[in-house]
Amino acid sequence: MTVPPLPPGDDPARPPGVPPQPWPGAAGQPRESRGVAFFVAIFLGILLVASAGLNVLLLLLSIGTFAGAGFGPEADGVFDEVHVAGERGARTKILQVRIHGAIAEAGSPLLGAAGGTVSQVRRALRKAASNEVHGLLLHIDSPGGGVTDSDEIHQLLVRFRREHPDKRIMALFGDMAASGGYYVAAAADRIVARPTSITGSIGVIMSAWNFARAAEQWGIEQVVIKSARTPFKDLLSPTRPMQDEERVMLTGIVDELLDRFVDVVDEGRPNLDRGQVLALATGALYTASQAVANGLVDELGDHETAVAWFRERTGKPVAIVEHRRRIGLGELLFGADAAAPADPVGSLLRTSSGPRFLYYWQGAR
Repeated sequence: MTVPPLPPGDDPARPPGVPPQPWPGAAGQPRESRGVAFFVAIFLGILLVASAGLNVLLLLLSIGTFAGAGFGPEADGVFDEVHVAGERGARTKILQVRIHGAIAEAGSPLLGAAGGTVSQVRRALRKAASNEVHGLLLHIDSPGGGVTDSDEIHQLLVRFRREHPDKRIMALFGDMAASGGYYVAAAADRIVARPTSITGSIGVIMSAWNFARAAEQWGIEQVVIKSARTPFKDLLSPTRPMQDEERVMLTGIVDELLDRFVDVVDEGRPNLDRGQVLALATGALYTASQAVANGLVDELGDHETAVAWFRERTGKPVAIVEHRRRIGLGELLFGADAAAPADPVGSLLRTSSGPRFLYYWQGAR
């Protein structure tokens, strides 16, 4: 039996008399609104993707941090060798190590950061120990810094000379090599200053602010709880006058640290006896020509002077090169700098929670 076709527009599933309903989304018809759950699901999906990306980023940063800490094959990071002076391409290489700004070790470097002055010198000495490096040029432009930091760098250089007697060390001064800057230079075989360099300031300093009179005037009182057995526990309190016995105590420490500074210069400058060093160790600054006349500096010169000296010692053409560390992923993301801090005072403040004993010329502020 043949079923006749339905008239146009008729729908067998629609009851008679009910007008046809257009599809949702058809022209002129509103779409069905999505519920709150749909948008919550979208939001959660975005969070999931962001979390996955963050985890990958943290993994990469962790790898970079471990490598910088000495756990990877490139423990010291990746360096580019830059020609500084001498014959380009010469096989006899002299490694230049910059000691610029305040001598201070960073307290908490960011992920992948280079750390402070001590870390940078230690890293450079590891490079200098390789067979391809035949000498070391310390390029010093520093007003000094922390007593311990300066002494640690000096000890690193003395140990390097003892372990590598065939590799000579020269110190070349920039604008300034004062106090701790000269302390470090005393470990070199030879010291050269530019005609405009300033050096000296052999001495120790410790300073702190005292607001006792202002506190009394404004009615400000610092409450200090200390045992009767530790009367010096609030030493250098800014809200009370310093006692005579406290000043004697601190001056004794400064004198002992000054004696160590004198010992370092006496050992490092065989042309001077201890009496001559003591006469120079007044905290005074010296011009380059005065430093040469006083025996603190061997000669005036520049990089070409260094090239000639190393060429004479090695008997070969030399190239002075510098290993400049590439900035890592963590430094690109967080702005850490692979170089030494540019702000001496800021660097010292960042690495200390209070007054410090310093081989430092405060006039460099």
